[in-house]
Parts: sequence; structure tokens; C-alpha cells
Amino acid sequence: MSLANLNYFEIFSQPVSFQVAENDLEKEYRKLQGQYHPDKFSTASDHERLQALQHTSLINDAYDTLKSPLKRAAYLLKLEGIDPEEHNQAHLNEDFLLKQLELREALESLVENEHMDELLALKSSITEEKQIALENFESVFGSDQFIEAKFLYNQLQFLFKLLDEIDRAEERLLDY
Repeated sequence: MSLANLNYFEIFSQPVSFQVAENDLEKEYRKLQGQYHPDKFSTASDHERLQALQHTSLINDAYDTLKSPLKRAAYLLKLEGIDPEEHNQAHLNEDFLLKQLELREALESLVENEHMDELLALKSSITEEKQIALENFESVFGSDQFIEAKFLYNQLQFLFKLLDEIDRAEERLLDY
């Protein structure tokens, strides 16, 4: 059976939904890796070896996508014909843009002044905000409100990136 004709959820026998059963995803990943691993095709024809390699690559991409809430959200939007990476002013309101600026300035100030406690408080606040945005994405996507889901995806991109920046800042401060 060719996996190329299946979407990522179908590859892993998961319903097309923001929520995934992570244990089932992991079990199916191991099963598929065992089934399609190129080492199992070492004596097969060139075509079969190439197909096994392609399947393994597809399985890895699908697994990485479904495992990550942000990548999964983007993939769900793509399945609905929405380009998650396309940006225009309709998707980003002024309040959202101002909040991004304020949070980045706050982060920069906390790092510059080496305020670790406040940095950790900011991280906690952003983590909570991310969780709320994930729940909201699930709700609006599940209600077929794809334009709102796209806006929430853009918020999630920012929150995930900001949390990565906070983690890097935290590491830098701890190294001093």
C-alpha cells in the first residue's frame, strides 16, 4: 500500500482532529517504522528500496507534524485549503501586533537587567496564554471557523517563538 495518497492522520489511523491520541500515535509510528524501514528492503529491487525510503521519510514528517501542536494546527489549516504561512493585515489586528511589541520589549528589558524571577513569571504567563490559545484553536477549528482558526494559529506562532526566546534568555542568564 502506498502511503503517499494518505493524509498524515490517515497514515497514523487517527481522526482528522486537533487532538491526537499520543500513545496510539507513538505505537503506530513504531509499527510503521518497523514495516517500512529501509533496512528491511536491503535485498529488494532499487524501486522497492527507494519506495521504502520515501515511505520512511513521509512517516517521519507526518509523525513530527502530528506530535507538535503548532505544526498540527498548520497542517489542519492546509487540509482546509488555508495557507497558514500567508500573512496579510486582515489576519493580524492592531492589538495583536502591539502586544507582540510590548512583550518583546519586556523580554529584552528583563534580560538586559538580569531579572530572572520576572523572566520566569513572564514565561509562566505566556505558557498559560499558549494553552488557552491551543484550546481556542481546537474549539474554533472544530466549529469550522477557519478564518478565526488562522488568526489563532498566527497567535500560536508568536507565543511558541516567544517561549523559545524566553528559554534561550533563561539559559544565557543562568550561564552568567
